[in-house]
Amino acid sequence: MRPHPLVAACVAALMCAALTSCSREDDGRNAEPTAGAAVDPEPEETEETGTPSEESEEEPPFGTPVGWAGHPGQVEETEEPDEDEDDGEEVDDPEEHTAVTGGAGGETVTAKDADELAEHLRTDEPLTVEIEGDIDLDGRIRVGSDKTLLGVGEGAELTGGALVVEEAANVIIANVTMTVDETAVSIGEGAHHVWVDGSTFSGGDGDPLVSVTDDADHVTVSWNRFTDAEAAILIDGGDDEERERAPRVTVHHNFFDGTTARHPRALNAEHVHVFNNYFRDNPEYGVSSADGANVLVEGNYFERTPLSVATEKDDEPGNVATRDNLLVDSDQPELRGEVPDPPYAYELDDTVTIPDLVGSRAGAY
Repeated sequence: MRPHPLVAACVAALMCAALTSCSREDDGRNAEPTAGAAVDPEPEETEETGTPSEESEEEPPFGTPVGWAGHPGQVEETEEPDEDEDDGEEVDDPEEHTAVTGGAGGETVTAKDADELAEHLRTDEPLTVEIEGDIDLDGRIRVGSDKTLLGVGEGAELTGGALVVEEAANVIIANVTMTVDETAVSIGEGAHHVWVDGSTFSGGDGDPLVSVTDDADHVTVSWNRFTDAEAAILIDGGDDEERERAPRVTVHHNFFDGTTARHPRALNAEHVHVFNNYFRDNPEYGVSSADGANVLVEGNYFERTPLSVATEKDDEPGNVATRDNLLVDSDQPELRGEVPDPPYAYELDDTVTIPDLVGSRAGAY
């Protein structure tokens, strides 16, 4: 089994990485590697809190995620070409993007309040931004490209606002707790290669806690806990005629603990892969596919979720394929259409183990 991907790699100020590694072994997270996380490399020493550490040529400690965010691929530009350009010129192929690495290769800084956080996240260079304790966001904070936002310790909590990833690429958000009155993490407007991992989300006031909309692409949402909310995750590619591309998203090893619906709800999505999640006491439904979305649901554990998967017959339906799910007091879905396998490598945990595995380890540390 694999450990929690990012949490096991982070160190607090003035603490060496070896101590952090030992503390994680105590709770079993550093047992055997499991699906959806990377194995920790050798720890690196860091400088004092608030002082940027020296750049390192070594791989980042959180490795590469499983799923669409960890899958290199071409992403079309969202802007239309200039019609006045010379028709004889060659048109560049879509840019090839590597798997998400966040702020790897850049400095590590600490944010103590919303102003410092916003300033660090909007810079142009790669950065790992660590937060510890409570921060009132006081509104929506934009996250720029090549950033890792990482909660340090057990008390990293963001309230009073949202994180917005738009027109940005290569972003990691991990080990934070967000209690909000709106969408906590909004990914859209051409954002791609974004990884939301190991965090706890609640609230939302009816809005989805995580949204992937418009032209967003190559997104992974993993090892998070969603609770006390009406809606967990929305994936919506928008109008067929207006969008440049449809979202491709992986949702794995999340704990949907009593949340009402949208785990996720997918509309106009090219490919959504939902695997090894734990659904418990979800009163409306687990997963939904609509408006021609393609959703593969496998290896999930549904417990007292009346409808495990819905294709929304009354609306424009979506396509759904299921396999190896375990349903406890949950109805078997009616399947529709065909959904291809994803192009990336992944390993399924045994569905029977999901309540213990995900129930105990998903969410902020």
